[in-house]
Amino acid sequence: MVAKVAAAAEAKSNDFVLIARTDARGIEGLDAAIERGNAYRDAGADMIFPEGLASEDEFAEFASRCPGLLFANMTEFGKTPIIPVSRFCELGYDIVIFPVTTQRIAMRAVTDALATIK
Repeated sequence: MVAKVAAAAEAKSNDFVLIARTDARGIEGLDAAIERGNAYRDAGADMIFPEGLASEDEFAEFASRCPGLLFANMTEFGKTPIIPVSRFCELGYDIVIFPVTTQRIAMRAVTDALATIK
């Protein structure tokens, strides 16, 4: 993956942000995720996306040990308890996404409509 990040970094334009994601936390643990994040940053990634962190403390440790631009994923019913965006900012994260929130809201409306039809 480091070679892929390096190739992408070399090929990218200045108006492009290269975000490298590591899923190592769920398989190999937090230390491995941090090691990969730093390797990706050294290879030219602009921002690191640590997926599957399990607590606010893990987000804080990742930010401390992998300094630079950081990306967080906040998914309801995921592995991470809900952390407010303001807290992510305090921890040093630059982008926080909520990738399925609106889908869950829409599905609730669909479920309610189908129950009414039934």
